[in-house]
Amino acid sequence: MKRFRKGDMYRPPTAAESAASADALEGFRRRPPVPQDLAPVGQIIIVKTPEAGIDARVGTTISSAVCTRVIEIDSSSNEKTLVETDEELRIYNLETAAVAGEVYVTTGITLHGTRYVIVPKGVHIGKLDAALDFDDATGVTVSIWTGKPASDSGDNIDNVVASELLTPSGTFASGSPVKIEFIDGLWQVMGAPC
Repeated sequence: MKRFRKGDMYRPPTAAESAASADALEGFRRRPPVPQDLAPVGQIIIVKTPEAGIDARVGTTISSAVCTRVIEIDSSSNEKTLVETDEELRIYNLETAAVAGEVYVTTGITLHGTRYVIVPKGVHIGKLDAALDFDDATGVTVSIWTGKPASDSGDNIDNVVASELLTPSGTFASGSPVKIEFIDGLWQVMGAPC
């Protein structure tokens, strides 16, 4: 914007200058949508990892894989269904543990537009939905219990395995109360009666 001083003569813009200004403003209003990779920082979306999963970070080298975006569809008043889309996104794994293949994971985005896997954190208390052998690599489902008195929250965590820190002997019985924790890319039973 031009500034005028006392005594300066005002010269209105020419038709060409006015048209150029209008075109610039219109172009700004009609710019294409922001690509998914440049979406606002912190936007969380769900993706399904490929069959091979995503390799772990090694030092400062971050591995990635092309994943399929997943959306949530309301299927009833208290249920949602995950539906895969045609959109494919490159997702990076910042953790030192690999991400399993063909699993649903949540992702966030950094200031530089890097979309990465958000690793679940925390410790949960629950009960085994099936017997768990110490050497079972596929794991079982654990029903999460909360509150006082404790009751089934309705939330489940799948593919829970026995921690290698536990003494490998026997089997955890179905229905056993367990403490689970997310370590090295896996939900692991950290304590339970045998």
